[in-house]
Amino acid sequence: MMGIAALLGAAVINSGNASYVRLQSSLTTVEAGERFSIDVFAYAHVPVNAIDITIEFEPNSVQVLAVDRGQSVLTIWTEDPKINRDSVVLRGGTFRNGFLGEHKIATIDLVARQTGKSEFIANDILLLAGDGAGTAVQTTNRDKAKVSLFIYDENTDPSDIGVSVKIAIITDINGDGRVSLTDISAFMASWGSLDQIYDFNGDGRMTFRDFSIILADYFLQ
Repeated sequence: MMGIAALLGAAVINSGNASYVRLQSSLTTVEAGERFSIDVFAYAHVPVNAIDITIEFEPNSVQVLAVDRGQSVLTIWTEDPKINRDSVVLRGGTFRNGFLGEHKIATIDLVARQTGKSEFIANDILLLAGDGAGTAVQTTNRDKAKVSLFIYDENTDPSDIGVSVKIAIITDINGDGRVSLTDISAFMASWGSLDQIYDFNGDGRMTFRDFSIILADYFLQ
């Protein structure tokens, strides 16, 4: 596998402005039987010319119909996107030194099946620098590599949808279903050390604006 071979003996490019993978859903609530999509993006803070990403999901909740590469920054695919029972694997690269900034890798087209909360996570991420040595690039911001939605049917109470979707709010850092002082404390600790970046407004940085967002979620819930 490209990912395993590249890791052997490779150094890791390190930076406070690290690269990341971001997932984005076309819908936050979807009716069972309805189609929707998940966009996969990669942000590179140094030129990246090869990627290896695995997106995992609950197979009982959704079914993958296809993977659209029409708008992908990748120009060479080592293999066609691999659709497994509970995951999608994306492997490929670009010509020359690679890409910088945020670019779309692929769009995963799906259909909702089973009601309830459904989650997609990019668990295996490998970005390689276009430095001629296959150097692994550090990635961070794991919150961006996860997206949740709620699947409902005609028997679902609308108030239940609101509760379920709120569980997936990005400022709920510890995942307990609410934004508490514990989440704010985790945010402040990360702000001081920058070992984890909480970028709630998607500008690629952890700033006072992100602080205002988590405070608003805390006081308005």
